[in-house]
Amino acid sequence: MGLVRDRWAPHSAETDESHSYKFKRVNNAVSTPWQKRRSILTTNTCGENPSAFFLTWCIAIALGIRFIVMITIWSAIIINSLFNQADPISLNESYCGPCPKNWLCYKENCYYFFNESKNWFQSQASCMSQNSSLLKIYSKEDQDFFKLVKSYHWMGLKKNSTNGIWQWEDGSILPDDLLTMVDMANGTCAVYGSSFKGYTENCLSPYTYICMQPTV
Repeated sequence: MGLVRDRWAPHSAETDESHSYKFKRVNNAVSTPWQKRRSILTTNTCGENPSAFFLTWCIAIALGIRFIVMITIWSAIIINSLFNQADPISLNESYCGPCPKNWLCYKENCYYFFNESKNWFQSQASCMSQNSSLLKIYSKEDQDFFKLVKSYHWMGLKKNSTNGIWQWEDGSILPDDLLTMVDMANGTCAVYGSSFKGYTENCLSPYTYICMQPTV
């Protein structure tokens, strides 16, 4: 019996080693694709590629910020240019000629809107001290920006007490189609409103006024 056991022992060891070897091969064959895939993922995650990805990400963010800043600047420039084009009144002296400082230059004349309130005679005297006269409307086309005026201002229009005709300071007669006269109060002087309308007013009432003078 001892011989029989000894006889079969080598065979049994060889069989066990054979099974163990086959089992290891099967395990290696099954695990190898996953191990390779895991190795690739580990290389892509922890190798040099993350640094390249981070650099690319930073460059993309920098370019995005630069793009937003450029869009903002150009939008501000475009909006500013549109507002400047929409302004019908130019303060640039080269447009129509030199005017006194802070006066409005438009077409062939210089204008100044005084915020202080005076009666008609005081307003006339103030304009004369500025080498100018009270506002005179002589053309709807050449003074078209006055249609935008919303408040009342003295102008150099006064009714002749003898014949009741409206005359300007220089003695010229008001044409019928230039201003629409509206009776607002009993008086012989006129204030300018808007849309080329004149309103009668007592000459002693206080109003702001507009002075004008021709460009040099």
